[in-house]
Amino acid sequence: MGISRNGRQQQDSGNRPQRRWVPSEVGLIIVDASLRPIAFNSEAALILHYPERPNVDQEITLRIPDEVLTSIRSRVPSDLAPIVSNFRAGKRRYTCQAYVMVSRSESLTGPVMALLLQRNASTIEAVYEVATHYNLTGREREALEGISAGLSSKELAKQMNISPNTVKAYLRIIMVKMGVNSRAAIVARILEQSSATPNKLVSAENRKAMRTGA
Repeated sequence: MGISRNGRQQQDSGNRPQRRWVPSEVGLIIVDASLRPIAFNSEAALILHYPERPNVDQEITLRIPDEVLTSIRSRVPSDLAPIVSNFRAGKRRYTCQAYVMVSRSESLTGPVMALLLQRNASTIEAVYEVATHYNLTGREREALEGISAGLSSKELAKQMNISPNTVKAYLRIIMVKMGVNSRAAIVARILEQSSATPNKLVSAENRKAMRTGA
């Protein structure tokens, strides 16, 4: 069983209820002095495994992006300021902010770090603005986000837990609402909006609206 980006619980062929990951606003990873992950939340797993969806019934292994590791390793030990780096997961761009933390655990030698992972805001806000302007529904907005990430109809169907034909139906509706006649034209409209959107963190209100389809 995979997990859905909207946090819905999915069932297998039997009657046993499956555990699920609940998405949060940012990915969070705690690493030890050797930069080995010792704890993480569900969103971090979703980000670093994208476009695959990790199964919570199996052991999850995270691989910290090389760009992040390089930035952290080049830090001056006496500098406690957050370390900011950028990386890609699939076709998506993310920003990582690394913070040095004080550990009270006797089992850990040296400092630990908290890594906050968040998708670059310009694309997210562009999708939100376009979806709002054309009165897209929550599921249509989710399809629009997949298009902006460069997913194929098959990949988007897997992510949304629907059939490829349903994805195509969503795309046709989006095209009608936007007044365009191709998938490329949809992407062009998103890119146009993205270039006009300041590169800043998405507000909590917008993130909530995007997740709930409000």
